[in-house]
Amino acid sequence: MRVATTTAYSQAVNSMNSQNYTLNKTMQQISTGQRILVPSDDPAASARVLGLNQAKERTEQFQDNIAALKSALEVEETSLNSIVNSLQRVRELAIQANNDTYDANQRKDMAVEVQQGLEAIVGFANMTNGGGDFLFGGYDNRNIPFVMDVSGTTVTYTGDQGQQFLQIGSARQIASGDNGFDMFMSIKGSDNGSDPADNIPMSVFAIVSELETAMDTDLGTAGTEDFHDSVLRSIANLDKAIGQIVDAQAAIGARLNATDAQESVNEDYLIQVASTLSTTQDLDYAEAISRLELEQVGLQAAQQSFTKIQSLSLFNYL
Repeated sequence: MRVATTTAYSQAVNSMNSQNYTLNKTMQQISTGQRILVPSDDPAASARVLGLNQAKERTEQFQDNIAALKSALEVEETSLNSIVNSLQRVRELAIQANNDTYDANQRKDMAVEVQQGLEAIVGFANMTNGGGDFLFGGYDNRNIPFVMDVSGTTVTYTGDQGQQFLQIGSARQIASGDNGFDMFMSIKGSDNGSDPADNIPMSVFAIVSELETAMDTDLGTAGTEDFHDSVLRSIANLDKAIGQIVDAQAAIGARLNATDAQESVNEDYLIQVASTLSTTQDLDYAEAISRLELEQVGLQAAQQSFTKIQSLSLFNYL
C-alpha cells in the first residue's frame, strides 16, 4: 500500500497539533491548579463542583446573616439593659417618694427626675441598629416607632406587631429583633382607678408617666392615702415591666447562644465543602508535572517527524 507524501504530511501536522494541544492544556492546569478546565474534562465531577460551590455560597450568606443577626441582637440587649436600669432608678425614686419624711417640693424634684427617666426610656426604645433600622418598629423599621406628645406624658407606638427573621442555616431562622408593641405596650399591670384590677394592658411609658403625675400632685388635694396607694401600684407595675423586659433579655441571650451554635455548624460545613472541592477539582501537581514532561517529549518527537516528512520529495533525489 502506497502512502502519498501529502497524506504523511497531514498526519504529521495533526499529530503535532494534538501533542501541542495536550501540552498546552497540561500547562494551563498547572498554572490554575485546577484539574477540570471545562465541564467536558469530567462531566460528573463538574456537576459535583457546581453543586458544592452553590452550597458554599449559600452557607457563606448564612454566615453573613449571622454577623448581622449578632449585631442586631447585641444592640437590642444594650437598649433593653439601659431601659431596665432607667426603670430601676424610677422604682428607687418611687420608694423614696412614698416615704412621708419627704415634703412636696422634694417629691416634685423626684418627679422631674422620673420625667427625665421617661424621656431616656423613649430614647432607648427608639435606638437603631448599624443599618439605621429601628430596633422595635416591627416590619416598619424605617420610621421612628415611639413618639412622645408635646406634654411629655403620652407615648404612642407607630410601628406594627411584626417580627423579622434572618436565615442562618438551611432549615433555621432566628428573630433579629422584637416589636415594640409586645415589648413595651402590653405590660399586664394594674390601672390607676379606685378599684384596681390586675392584668390590664399598660405601656411602660404610661406606668412611668402615672408615677410622675402622682409625685407631682399636691397631697392636700389628692390625699395621703390615695397618694400611697398610687405609688405602691406604680411600684408593682414597674416590677412587672422590669420582669417582662428581663424575660425578653433572657430570650435574646438564648437566641445568641443558638446563633453561636449554628455559626459553628456552618464553619464545619464550609471546611468539609472546601475539602471535597479540593479532592474533586484540585490538580495533583506531581502527576501533572510528570505528564507534562512526557508530553514535551512527545511534541518534540512529532516535530522531528514533521521535519523529516517535509524533506521527502522527488526533487531531493534528482
